[in-house]
Amino acid sequence: MRKLVSALAIAAVLALLATPVHAQPYPPTSGGLTVSESTVSPGGTIVVSGEGAEPGATVTITLSRSSSSLGTGNPVVAAGPALARLVAATHPLAQGGVTLGRTTAAADGSFRTTVTIPLSTEPGIYTLTASSGGEVLSVVTLRVVAASTGGLPFTGADVGPGLVVGAALIVVGGLLLVAVRRRRRSTA
Repeated sequence: MRKLVSALAIAAVLALLATPVHAQPYPPTSGGLTVSESTVSPGGTIVVSGEGAEPGATVTITLSRSSSSLGTGNPVVAAGPALARLVAATHPLAQGGVTLGRTTAAADGSFRTTVTIPLSTEPGIYTLTASSGGEVLSVVTLRVVAASTGGLPFTGADVGPGLVVGAALIVVGGLLLVAVRRRRRSTA
């Protein structure tokens, strides 16, 4: 009897713990470029910061539609200046786009600015590029979503089905336990 109850308790715990965990680093980064939010609505603002520019150089932040949103491959994400230049050369969409802002690099080559996503931006996957003097410093992927109609955004996973399955297993186990007890009493 104790073994059955223990087995049911272990099964219930395993059913409730079987949900995978999906964690992402915050703030999102790619190479030397960091954005305060990786998902933003048109009209929203994000803080863009990075490094790798020449001291005192002008850094331009550009937003362009990612080639993946046009059905031609994976999102453009590049880590580091060399890979960012390669991506910009092989994906011309990463070079064009809308200039969101400009800032001046500090003495150590770092930069930081706040940019606003234009209200006319359609939802989809975009590439945010930091460049200076015609050289791409770094690229990061940004998701633009439709403007919210109010309320809080849904975050996390839907745990309802997992809870229903776990509760059903516990109920079935309890019913089996009662049936076994009755059968033992009737045979004794």
